[in-house]
Amino acid sequence: MKSGKGNLIAAVLILVLVIWGIVFFVNIFYPEIIVSEEGGLKNFGSVEELKGFLKENSGTEGYGYYGAGIAKATADVGAPQAALESSDSAVSEGQRASDYSQTNIQVEGVDEPDIVKNDGKYIYTASRNKVIIVGAFPAEEMQIVSELNFSENVRNIFINEDKLIVFIESYNYITREIPCEIGILEAERAIEVDSDSALPGPKGIIAPVPIPEPSCGGYNEPKTPAYIYDISDRENPEKESEIVVDGNYIDARMIDNYVYLISNKWINLYGFNLPSYSINGVASKVAPEEIYYFDSPDDSYVFTSVSAIDIESGELNKKVFLIGSTNTIYVSEDNIYLTAMKRLSQRDHLEKYVNVLVNVLPADEEEKIREIENSDKYTGEKLREMNRVLSKYIDSLDVEERSEFAERFEEEMNKFYEEIYRESEKTVIHKINVEELDIDYVAEGEVNGRVLNQFSMDEFKGTFRITTTTGEVWGWRGETGKSQNHLYVLDSDMNVIGKVEGLAEGERIYSTRFIGERAYIVTFKKIDPLFVIDLSNPEEPKVLGYLKITGYSDYLHPYDENHIIGIGKETRGGNEQFSWYQGLKISLFDVSDFENPKEVAKIEIGDRGTDSYALQDHKAFLFDKERNLLVIPIALAEINKSFYEKNYKEIPDWAYGEIVWQGAYVFDIDLEEIDVRGKITHFDNETEARYFGYWGKDSIKRALYMDDVLYTISEGKVKANELNELNEIKEVELPIKNDYFGPIYYAEGVVAKRV
Repeated sequence: MKSGKGNLIAAVLILVLVIWGIVFFVNIFYPEIIVSEEGGLKNFGSVEELKGFLKENSGTEGYGYYGAGIAKATADVGAPQAALESSDSAVSEGQRASDYSQTNIQVEGVDEPDIVKNDGKYIYTASRNKVIIVGAFPAEEMQIVSELNFSENVRNIFINEDKLIVFIESYNYITREIPCEIGILEAERAIEVDSDSALPGPKGIIAPVPIPEPSCGGYNEPKTPAYIYDISDRENPEKESEIVVDGNYIDARMIDNYVYLISNKWINLYGFNLPSYSINGVASKVAPEEIYYFDSPDDSYVFTSVSAIDIESGELNKKVFLIGSTNTIYVSEDNIYLTAMKRLSQRDHLEKYVNVLVNVLPADEEEKIREIENSDKYTGEKLREMNRVLSKYIDSLDVEERSEFAERFEEEMNKFYEEIYRESEKTVIHKINVEELDIDYVAEGEVNGRVLNQFSMDEFKGTFRITTTTGEVWGWRGETGKSQNHLYVLDSDMNVIGKVEGLAEGERIYSTRFIGERAYIVTFKKIDPLFVIDLSNPEEPKVLGYLKITGYSDYLHPYDENHIIGIGKETRGGNEQFSWYQGLKISLFDVSDFENPKEVAKIEIGDRGTDSYALQDHKAFLFDKERNLLVIPIALAEINKSFYEKNYKEIPDWAYGEIVWQGAYVFDIDLEEIDVRGKITHFDNETEARYFGYWGKDSIKRALYMDDVLYTISEGKVKANELNELNEIKEVELPIKNDYFGPIYYAEGVVAKRV
């Protein structure tokens, strides 16, 4: 009995120490934050006001150090090579395919940039530092028409009739003009521990923490150039406009004749510069009055630019927002939704810890806690004083009272941790209305959890739907940090009006697809539950049914209104906590009976290690229901069965295969079965495919069709095959040289050994 009481008392002290340690960490890296009582979008009056806001709200005085300043863009456009020497005949101008595939996009009417585009006659492909235009129809006359050369790599492209829009990855080296020594955090930020404190730990003062030493030489500063070309003469593209915005390219969309470009500029308070941009070589800086912000703290502030570009006139309009780092976006025909992760500040932690203390301490001790809470001291000092009150109170109790107190305290601390873990991951959503060149901020919303990708979001009849995951599938948090999955519905003002929380505890979301008044969610840890959620009443979403099968789907695609295609991995073996993923799996789900979804067809390709670009990028997925056609690039892995049978007597579930082939798998797909129609590769022999199956220049990344011809595209080739029998018609070598890829060196024209 005494041992049990002793353990409870020890648990109290350990819990106190843990919370002390949490806020010690937070205080060092996220110093005291002052939050304004005023809400809403604001703008700055001066550079000094902006810098002061950042120093006060962003974490440390060195915040954003690893970011970049202002620099000149470095993307120089080479002259197009018109009618390349390798061309032996002209492409027939009059012929154009009557039917052709386009980029697989999420929202009808909202085009997405990609590395390959086509217009029913020409294929436009971005490979490294080139954009190559191939006259592809008719296939028998396929040839390179022209190419554009850049000094840096091309990110992706848009095509809009006779306009080509090119986005470049540009970095410019900036020489630092400040001393290397940049100081330390303020001495008063150091943590002081009294020698008579009941808390275990070091005595005296913990030294101030230095800010990481910078590289004195300089740093790379990112820019995002966007070039607009007139390609009415495909043999001689002419550059019409050159627009360069600060920061890293995040994403872009095109609606009618307007391109919307989103970029992030990291903030550097040392050598601080405002965002800049240029139009046709004329550079300008964004004024502080043009930067919009919320009066709230964040530990990852960046300047996020939303730029609207009229591709006809080259005219630019932009808005710059000081918000958390944006990586995942969703765009409808009317609105751009930017998402950013938000984490609890040390003030939030302290406030929740105060609730724990007042729930377990008597009234006279609560008064002491409230007095400390309302003092002008900074958070770390408040916490230490509160823990002194707690320790002295524990010392005043006899053994039996301590035991009872320990039980109450442990119960409250468990609630504290559950709440902290639940709220420590929040997604902030910024809704921005766009109409042609107009950009208007609408509202900010907030939900629990982190977003997987753009398909986790959707706009429907004035509402915004989003799925998120909180917690960890595996990790140190234990039961209190166990992962859960959620769906939220927000109104037009970004207020949560409906939700389903706590789906598939212990798993995480692998894919989501919203289709009308339904949401389909795949979670995974050992098996693959496909949830069907009814959203016909946005204020009361509800789970209609779910299907549990082995494996998981990384991407969901509508086949028709009652069927969904899923692509991912099969799984096998393992234990109660996990299962070993195997080869690529394609499934067809029947969701006509919402309460009882069924897997009506499936096919598995390859062994463990088999992969596909389509699992990470939906634009590598080509599907046409009328043609019963599905095409995806696959790097095929096969296990050395004789090796495992010799050494393990049987093939273990964890056995990993080696890549033996890469190319496009062409499937016949209907409501009854999924079959392989055939395969197409760009590699000349098995050895090359084995060495360079996933990284090589001849790895197929995209497929498209024009009429009855299937085209496959890699960095090194465009190949045309008959769509039905897959007989080769013609191939064109693209002017991309062999290069070093991962652990393999691909010498010019020769496959060298592994290095």
